[in-house]
Amino acid sequence: MNKTIEKMETAQEIVSLTWLFKESTRTPDIVRETEKIYRGLGVPVLYGVLSILANKSVFFIGGRGLGKTRVIKSIPYLPDAPTSKWDTFTLGELSAFCGKHEEPNDIGVRNSNFVFKVGDFSTFSEYHREIFLTVCSKIISDGEYIHITEMTPHLSFEDCRLTMLIAIQPKLYSLLCNRYTQWESMAYDRFTKFLLINPLRQGKTVDTPFLPTLPRKIPPSATISDNIDLTCLISLFGNQVSEGRAQLYARDYAIAMARFQGKESVDQSDVNTFYKLFSPYLDTFSKLQHRETLEEAIMVSSGHMEVLTEIGKHLEGIVKSQLSTSLKVTEDHIGRCLSFLVEKGVARKEQDKYCLSTDLEQFFKWYRDTFSSEISASSSSAKGD
Repeated sequence: MNKTIEKMETAQEIVSLTWLFKESTRTPDIVRETEKIYRGLGVPVLYGVLSILANKSVFFIGGRGLGKTRVIKSIPYLPDAPTSKWDTFTLGELSAFCGKHEEPNDIGVRNSNFVFKVGDFSTFSEYHREIFLTVCSKIISDGEYIHITEMTPHLSFEDCRLTMLIAIQPKLYSLLCNRYTQWESMAYDRFTKFLLINPLRQGKTVDTPFLPTLPRKIPPSATISDNIDLTCLISLFGNQVSEGRAQLYARDYAIAMARFQGKESVDQSDVNTFYKLFSPYLDTFSKLQHRETLEEAIMVSSGHMEVLTEIGKHLEGIVKSQLSTSLKVTEDHIGRCLSFLVEKGVARKEQDKYCLSTDLEQFFKWYRDTFSSEISASSSSAKGD
């Protein structure tokens, strides 16, 4: 009897709708599955999966209570890409990680893909941030880092690929860009920036252990022909990374989308679907970037991001006084931020309320309407049972 109860409790804790992937795989399936547990996080979770397949690191940037840490936790593990949850980085821990994955009679790791998850970058101390900047950035950029000593006997990465999925708040992201030249360079050219806007989240925050189901088989590679038009993706990533890398990012994400759907070649529909699902998040961050002079680094204000994501909690709009109260700053400061957001075309004023731009509002209404009917039907069915 006790064992039966334990099994029932375990089944309730590990929510996974495997029936979604009985035969074929459609792109939104993983989104639908996630939406049943965490509203508004299905598309961000899918972006994390595709980023692993494309070997592209991501900053998920968002304020408190939007679900950025939950996104990191909900991104499932992919075959042939060992994943580790890193709340701290030390050379000793990295050496132990290499020792765990090295081949017999070998030192360190070679020709391997790894994924490091960071659920909240604010937990890093100054020391751990330095380790991150010096070690992980080198693995991401060069594919290697070797530091074999008596204390770190296994610390050797050679010809490896590292994908980092990091949740970070706007204020800390902006602070680090200002403080570290290396951070600004790495953040601009080695990471995509996913600004988490979530007007679909409802009710109190829940913490359900959950990993959505992956397709039964993901092809190891996919081809892309010259007649596939990547223009929209190149333009999208052109504001996220340097011009030279934008085409590579566009190609790799298009291939990742095709592979996720079980294809061995990229169709134009893969490109179009990727753009439809993710451009609202990626393009919005890009529009917030600015600098006063050519001598300055490209920056994005934490205040602008926080005000926009606060507006993004309310699909029906929010008045200036509510923003002031929620963010605990003066209405004058809120007004200056709002003027910038309206000027950039990511927010608009409608009577006395401030709303997401028309494009963003239409996207999230489509997002809500696409999945809410299935969620409601599923909930009603469950209650009936």
